[in-house]
Amino acid sequence: MRLAPEGILKPGYVREWLFHGGLPDLTVPNMAAPGEPAPTFFGVYGEWMQTPPPTWDDIAWLRQQWGGPFMVKGVMRPDDARHAVDVGATAISVSNHGGNNLDGTPASIRALPGIADAVGGQIEVLLDGGIRRGSDVVKALALGARAVMIGRAYLWGLAANGSAGVKNVFDVLRGGIDSTLLALGRSSVGELSPDDIIVPAEFSRGLHK
Repeated sequence: MRLAPEGILKPGYVREWLFHGGLPDLTVPNMAAPGEPAPTFFGVYGEWMQTPPPTWDDIAWLRQQWGGPFMVKGVMRPDDARHAVDVGATAISVSNHGGNNLDGTPASIRALPGIADAVGGQIEVLLDGGIRRGSDVVKALALGARAVMIGRAYLWGLAANGSAGVKNVFDVLRGGIDSTLLALGRSSVGELSPDDIIVPAEFSRGLHK
């Protein structure tokens, strides 16, 4: 009854809820211990908020438990990138988590050149954040990234038109990559180098330590 006014305004949502058996229970099944009921979303979120941040020792332990490829996301400093190499990570994601953790964090692409210089020959370096056009992909690859993570872009395509929308996002990005390479006189991304980018003098100030 409490939600009835909103239901009147959004009959499509009500129809979907009824079709699936009622209101969503907001549980997190993948966080349930074996044989235990699934915890609530807010219970898990509250527990996460009270959990101390992981240390490098924690990450090293986790790496030992997992035998497959292992990426550390959220690296914004060359010294942290070197720590990731030391614990055996196979890749790092240069990412500021969209500024959600600290809204004054520099853009991830500003941190990329220093990190690529520090560890690019030892570990796969990916860039996460701010990729909206094919030319953004080219900039990241030229500055030392092996690949990029596109974040919200594919979610927008998914919300707008399902799998066809996601494919359209990829097509738009690929078209932008191709046209940017053509304008630069490069036949492939493998030919890109930092010389293809004009970087302002203050671009990476304080981010090469």
